[in-house]
Amino acid sequence: MQNDSTKQTIGVIGAGITGLTCALALKQAGHRVTVWEPSNRCGGAIISQIQNGYLCEEGPNSLLVKSAEVLDWIKELMPPEDICPANPDAKRRYIVRNSRAHPLPDSLWRAIRTPLYSNRAKLNLLGEPFRKRSPNEDESVAAFVRRRMGPEFLDYGIACLVSGIFAGDPERISIRHAFPKVWNLEKEHGSLIRGALQRCRFGAAQKAFKPLMLSFTEGLESLPQSIATKLGDSIQTTVAIDSIESLTNGWNVKGRRMGDTFNHPLDKLIVTIPLHQLAKLPFCQGNAVGGDLSQSLEDLNTIDHPPLSTLVLGFERNQISHPLDGFGMLIPAKEKRFILGSIFSSSLFPNRAPQGEVSLMNFIGGVTHPDRAELTEAELVDRSCRDLRDLLGLRGQPKFVHRKLWKQAIPQYQVGHGLFIKQLEEIEKRHPDIYFQGNYRGGPGLNDCIENALKLARSGPNRAA
Repeated sequence: MQNDSTKQTIGVIGAGITGLTCALALKQAGHRVTVWEPSNRCGGAIISQIQNGYLCEEGPNSLLVKSAEVLDWIKELMPPEDICPANPDAKRRYIVRNSRAHPLPDSLWRAIRTPLYSNRAKLNLLGEPFRKRSPNEDESVAAFVRRRMGPEFLDYGIACLVSGIFAGDPERISIRHAFPKVWNLEKEHGSLIRGALQRCRFGAAQKAFKPLMLSFTEGLESLPQSIATKLGDSIQTTVAIDSIESLTNGWNVKGRRMGDTFNHPLDKLIVTIPLHQLAKLPFCQGNAVGGDLSQSLEDLNTIDHPPLSTLVLGFERNQISHPLDGFGMLIPAKEKRFILGSIFSSSLFPNRAPQGEVSLMNFIGGVTHPDRAELTEAELVDRSCRDLRDLLGLRGQPKFVHRKLWKQAIPQYQVGHGLFIKQLEEIEKRHPDIYFQGNYRGGPGLNDCIENALKLARSGPNRAA
């Protein structure tokens, strides 16, 4: 957008990380930007709470930076002393098999020796480079991994990853849209192993960016707060938008805030509210554009947003026998446990728990067991602690509890997600002055949201789905 010959007046609906990032990048490029947020705060699903000496993340727990562009953006926004790289031990991940948490192997020697996979599964993996490409345009993660790697690497590996990222079901999640880099390894190289080796060689030659996991001294919410501070009075919270009217060139947004009404003509409009709220936008029905947009958004393919509860539990360190020396543990569905997994928050970043205590962030619900997410806090604590006793050697009860229920959590990139993307692209082609961006498009992670927002602000809507 910044390549336009004249600076423009641009409205952004939604002050989550996508809307804030896009708005600040546009403002820095010289455009006149206004952000409208219906709630009384900025940051969307990024919520950090400090209670009784515990720093609790209610939504995302960390930020995995995957590009130099995103890292540079963060460094522009945050003081160096507030940026907290993850503990180096966070590289270790645990996966549960037969009621025991095993470290995911991080070297060839450990991969050979790990009890996570049978010798038969390990030998079968050696044949992966010789398996044929799939002729399908898309397939589920489960079908893809079974075909290329075998069932054990699905059940005790990739399925856990799907659960950890999406709280999703690998039988439904699309490999092409949820994990495009993996999909492209087969498409471009015919093999995951061959493709990974070639990319390693290329990355070494090109000095590829090494992903960096980080947070901030007072939690992830510091990032949207910093962006909001820089945007200043360009942000308006507690806004009720009454109508969005199409003009000959651009849009006009009418609404109310703190008893006052506003009438704001725009050159362009960017919508970053959650996907399930798009159809509620009050486009004027009195003209063809407004009617078409309302109907098109109503007709968008439905994307599941299953409920998910995050449950932060605090314990005395001596209550848990496990060393907690890593990022956390993921629990395969085959283990038939209550929680999806647990992040060792106080091992990951400093000052997440009082001295001598530890903090575990547990995840419950998702696609496979949505009913569990909405149980009472007491039931969540009781059933989570049963799993932690078996898997981490927990003794006694937690001394701290913090629960957050997300009734519509992470959008599921299921097989057929490409049709949804195509529908959005068609809407934007018919109406070139409006853009839709959020965690339902281009990846659900914080890095994805920031990267896609910067791309939209700097280059316009020419996205790769």
